[in-house]
Amino acid sequence: MATPGNGIPRQHPAYPPAHDRPVGGPAPDGGTSPAGPGRSAPPLREPGACGEGPWAALVQCLAPSLARRLERLDPLLRDRIDELRITAGHPLWLLLAGGEGFVDEAGRLVAEPRRAPAVTAAEVAACLERMTASSWYAVQEQARQGFLTLPGGHRVGLAGEVQVEGGRIERFRRVRGLVIRRARAVEGCAAPLLPWLVERGRAGPRLASTLLLGPPASGKTTLLRDLARLAGTGLPGRLTAQRVAVVDERGELAAGGAFDLGPRTAVLEHCPKQAGIVLALRALSPEVLITDELGGPGDAVAVADAVRAGVTVVATAHARGPADLAGRRQLRALEATGAFARLVVLDRWPQPGTPAAVYARGAGGRWVPLPGVPRRVGPPDDGGTGPDGRP
Repeated sequence: MATPGNGIPRQHPAYPPAHDRPVGGPAPDGGTSPAGPGRSAPPLREPGACGEGPWAALVQCLAPSLARRLERLDPLLRDRIDELRITAGHPLWLLLAGGEGFVDEAGRLVAEPRRAPAVTAAEVAACLERMTASSWYAVQEQARQGFLTLPGGHRVGLAGEVQVEGGRIERFRRVRGLVIRRARAVEGCAAPLLPWLVERGRAGPRLASTLLLGPPASGKTTLLRDLARLAGTGLPGRLTAQRVAVVDERGELAAGGAFDLGPRTAVLEHCPKQAGIVLALRALSPEVLITDELGGPGDAVAVADAVRAGVTVVATAHARGPADLAGRRQLRALEATGAFARLVVLDRWPQPGTPAAVYARGAGGRWVPLPGVPRRVGPPDDGGTGPDGRP
């Protein structure tokens, strides 16, 4: 295979062939990319096509040399991986629950980058070849948004040189780095928070409309995934099972069935949030609607429509607390709807998904912190007590 001087194969997106086209433009056969303009392209393979289970799917989508290093890691460390950074010229870096480090040739985690080999441009290219099944065309629309979704729900952020026309990203000219956010199911991680999130309904205890807040990698999506599962499954005496609709725009919450979201849950994958919420209300008869990363144009209107229709909405947004909701334009519009009755602020220390605070909407729409929020994640070990002193 011919390569330019930096070792990147020429069919790699860093060196598109002469007939390549801008993202969203016409395909060589006169058509358009599979997702259509402005849509997220679906992953090319079904979950499990790269291996058994989400972690195996992730590892087998990497360059073999990098995959071998990860397979040599201590299993206890491997289970704590939240993020991988693969950048040409720098060593493989891992963000763990409670730590970080670089991976040396023997698969050991080291603190100093000089003790670990640098990733090569050819290894970055090999990762992309596997992630796209050697078909960069098929993921152009999704790549224009800056990420790819792998089997198993893992999100791959793209870093490199972009081509911009008229203020709009048209394509990645060169991809030099990959930031992989690992998707995982932590069943029961939301259970300790239920006493703060449940309200009385006619059929029994039900989730209040809740917005999960936190910076990137704080565990919002993992907690949201478990809340969807709990809402669709129920917990005797604590939460009544309900009909759930999940609008999974990036394909990360359900990951094509890789994650259990409950027996009463219907999923719309790779559907824009605003259109997906309208479709779910019209066709899926939800009692609870779940979606990730609100903040886009039109999200506030769609969420308000759902709540006015009597549907509980549970969602996430990038913010550090109630003050951020008022300080960012799109989130300010979301807050102004009054749609949410609870705010949960998450931290990643001592581990991702740790609740820092829970707020309830009080008089005049002000957010009032609730007492006794557990600083832990995972299934409750002792039953605990809620804000009213009851289990």
